[in-house]
Amino acid sequence: MRKQTKIAAVVSAAALLALGASITSFAAAKGTWMMVDGEWYCYDKNGDAYTNTFCSSNGKEYYVGDDGELVRSAWVEDGSDKYFVNSSGAKITNDWRLTTPIDDETADEEWYYFQSNGKMAASKKITYKGKTYYFDSEGKMLTGWVTTDGTDNVDEADTYKKDNTFYCDETGARVEGAWVKDTEPGTSDDEADADEYWYYLKKSTGKPATGKQANLNGQIYLFDNQGRMLYGWVVQTTDASGNNAYKQINLDDDNHTKQAVSEFAGDAYYCGDEDDGHAKKNKWAKTWIPKDEDEEEGDQKWFWFDKNGKLYRTNMDVLATASNAYEYEFKDGVVQSKNKGLVNVTKKKVNSKDYWFDQEGRMLSNFYLVDDEMYYFGGSNDGSMKTGSQAIKDDAGDTYKFYFATKGTNKGAGITGNQNTKLYYYGMLIQADDYKYQLATIGNHTFIVNTNGSIQHSKNTQYKEDGDALITTTNDTTFAPDGQFKYEIGGTYTVNPNLTGININEFVNVTD
Repeated sequence: MRKQTKIAAVVSAAALLALGASITSFAAAKGTWMMVDGEWYCYDKNGDAYTNTFCSSNGKEYYVGDDGELVRSAWVEDGSDKYFVNSSGAKITNDWRLTTPIDDETADEEWYYFQSNGKMAASKKITYKGKTYYFDSEGKMLTGWVTTDGTDNVDEADTYKKDNTFYCDETGARVEGAWVKDTEPGTSDDEADADEYWYYLKKSTGKPATGKQANLNGQIYLFDNQGRMLYGWVVQTTDASGNNAYKQINLDDDNHTKQAVSEFAGDAYYCGDEDDGHAKKNKWAKTWIPKDEDEEEGDQKWFWFDKNGKLYRTNMDVLATASNAYEYEFKDGVVQSKNKGLVNVTKKKVNSKDYWFDQEGRMLSNFYLVDDEMYYFGGSNDGSMKTGSQAIKDDAGDTYKFYFATKGTNKGAGITGNQNTKLYYYGMLIQADDYKYQLATIGNHTFIVNTNGSIQHSKNTQYKEDGDALITTTNDTTFAPDGQFKYEIGGTYTVNPNLTGININEFVNVTD
C-alpha cells in the first residue's frame, strides 16, 4: 500500500539538473519527478507524492520510501519481493551486489543476484554468463556443497542426495568437468579434523560422479555411491537395489589392509593413493594383498591389471581350468618345498611374456611345482616364465644350471631326463661331484654323468679318474636309444665299489 503526500514546490532549473543522468525530465511513465529541499520526489497527476513504490523514468525504475523521498544504495522491499537500488536510485537488474543482509547491517557481506525484473534471486538456480549459481531462501549466493529439491528449495547441503547435490567454488559458480577435494556434504565447519575426499563433478550437469568412470582424461576412476573417489584396493559389489557399486578395502595407518580376504571377492581394482586415485590399466602394480595379518615391506607382490582396470587372477571364472601349484625355494643348492600348501594358478601372456598368477592375483616368482612340473619365474621383481638354459643362484649366491622346455604344451617346465646329451632333473643339471664320473639315478633310470652333466654312452670303456677305473662298460652294456631317457645305462657294466651314485634329492627335493 502506498501513501500520498500533497507537496507544493517551486522547482528551479538548477534543482532539476541536480538529479543528473538518473532522471532527466519531469515526464515519467509513472508520475512526475520534482526536487524539494535537495531531494527527489515523484508526484501523481493530482500533485500527491508517491510513497513506498517504484516510479520510472527513461526506462529505469526508482524507489521512493515512506516519506516519498528517492531511495539510494539500499535494500528495498515491495511486498514479499526484495530489490536493491544503486547510488543513483535505479533498481538493479541482471546484476550482482555484495552487501549485508536486508535485516542485519552488522552481519558479514554476502553476494546477491537481482534478476531481469529486479527481484532478488531466492531459492533459485541462476545461469549467468554461461555459469550456474545457487541462492538460498534469503538470497545469499551459496558456495561449497549445495542441495536442490526441485526449483523451490535450494540450500547448503546437509547430506548427499543423488541427482540433487552440487558443488560451487569460492566464486559461487557450479563446478563442472573438474575435481574438488573437500569434506563430505553436511560436514560442520566445527569439525576441523573431518576427512576430505576427492570428487569429480560431471561436465554440463555438475553432478558428482559415482560408480565406474572409464574415461576421465583417459583414466579409469571409481567412486562410491556418495561420489567419493576410492583409492587403494577397490572391489565391485552390489547395492541394496542390486546395482553395481564399489567398495574400498580400508587401510591401516601403515597402508596395510586389515580386512579378511573374503572382502576381496569379485572384480578388483587398484587405484593408487588418496591423491592419485586412477585405476591401473594395462599396468603392473606392486603392493600388499588385502589380508588380515601384519605384513612387511618385503611382502609386497606384483599384480597385473587389464585394459579395463580389472585385476587378473585365478578366480571362479577360470578356476575349473586352473593348475595345482606348490611354492618352492632354492636353499643351499636344493630346490625344496616351502610347505605352504596348494594354490590354484593360471597362465597369462603379458607384453609377449608368460606369467602365472594365483587366486589373489599375485604374480608367481622363483620356483613353483605346477601340475608336477617345476617352473622358474625369476626373482620377486621379474616373474616371467623362464625357458631354455638358465643360470640360477641359490640363497648363498652359488650358481647352478637349469634347463626349461622351450616349446610344446609343457613350455617352461623343467626338463627331466636327457636334453642335448645333458642330464636334468626337474630342470636342474645333474653333475658328478665327488668323482669325475658318477652314476645318477632318476627313479628307475640310471645314467653315467661327468662333472659337466654330460651323459656318457660308450661301450668297452673304462671311465677313470687318476688311473682308477670308476665305471667299466662292455659290449653287453646297453644304452637306451632315444626318448626322454636316451643313454640310460643297462645290460652289463661294473662299478668301483667305492663309487656312490648321485642322490637326486640333494638337488631337487620334490615332496608334494
